[in-house]
Amino acid sequence: MVEQLIEDWGLWFLLIQALAVAVTAFVPPFPSEIMVIASGAMSADGYMPLWLVLLATFLGCLVGDVGLYLMFRYQFIRVLYRWKWGRRIHRAMVRASIRAGGANTWIGLALIRWIPGGRAASMATAGMMRLSWNALTALALLGAVTWTAWLVGLGYITGTTTGMPPWASTVTAIVIGTVVGLAIAVMVARRRRASTQV
Repeated sequence: MVEQLIEDWGLWFLLIQALAVAVTAFVPPFPSEIMVIASGAMSADGYMPLWLVLLATFLGCLVGDVGLYLMFRYQFIRVLYRWKWGRRIHRAMVRASIRAGGANTWIGLALIRWIPGGRAASMATAGMMRLSWNALTALALLGAVTWTAWLVGLGYITGTTTGMPPWASTVTAIVIGTVVGLAIAVMVARRRRASTQV
């Protein structure tokens, strides 16, 4: 099945993956993470070159993050208000930014990327804060590198260490990633609760 997918789609799979990763910045529930983890697992089995998987994921992440920043910085977000789904997306991003709490520093914006929905919240907040281009460039590059390394690495390491077929490695990596994400979200929530009680 995997061999057939690669033969039929070839590099188109990675182009679609890059596009999906970019779209995820604007629509966080979009399941590009599954594609990225799966491509990491497939590269562990030799179906795709690891460097191409990393490059496609990194570029998609970078383009999506900078695009989202631009929308919030220059208020292109008003275009979304023409449609009901656009208003819903904007409200969800504002809520995520508010949940990020006091993450108004560069370090805070980098750290909130690790909580669920944090990638979008980080870049939307940076745009609303009108973060300088130098700081934004560093934030976007660091964020794209860590996001790419984490998700591709999750699939790749699971694939190389378990010896399972790519689909099983992907499922295992998704479970591990979900558990880690939930643990981080719980830690952030506890820390925020403790800081408000002081």
